[in-house]
Amino acid sequence: MTRLNPEELERRRRAQLGRTITGISALLLMILSAVLPNIMVQAATVLPGRSLIPASHFFLIANPNAEAFSGAKSVADAGIGISITYLGLAFQQVGLLTGLASFWVLIVDDVGRWTRRLVMVSGVSLLLGASTVVLGYQLLTNAGVPTLLGYAWVPTLFAGLIMVIGGRLARKRLVMTWYWESPEIVQP
Repeated sequence: MTRLNPEELERRRRAQLGRTITGISALLLMILSAVLPNIMVQAATVLPGRSLIPASHFFLIANPNAEAFSGAKSVADAGIGISITYLGLAFQQVGLLTGLASFWVLIVDDVGRWTRRLVMVSGVSLLLGASTVVLGYQLLTNAGVPTLLGYAWVPTLFAGLIMVIGGRLARKRLVMTWYWESPEIVQP
């Protein structure tokens, strides 16, 4: 085993600190995206909150023929807006679940192939979630449904960017299997 020189040790320490900050930032942004106000239809008065779970529940059970959507130009436009918005919220939930299970991959030195892929799935889902919620908001607004867009899409977007970029950078730290990395362990 070779000893590392002080410069190499310092470089590794700085890299580990940067990865730790990145991973913790992604985790905090994911938590913020779940608790900050999300999208809401103004006429929906019986809504327990605007965070991710109540907003998702509302758009899951929303009916374009309901009173809250009575101001819409057409039922079909309101239905498309509801469906796209719920799709975005579902993408965000998938991204959060996979991200909470895999954000640590951004921090560690050795990364497995499948855990890195889980990070990439999380990042892409979060990016799709943020953009699709904003698209759903625009569709509902264009359909004539008064809608409020909260700030939850911003940390969702940034968490998705961190996860995708961190997953791409983690490719350099991939470890295939122990017998490929340490062939001296395998007995002939």
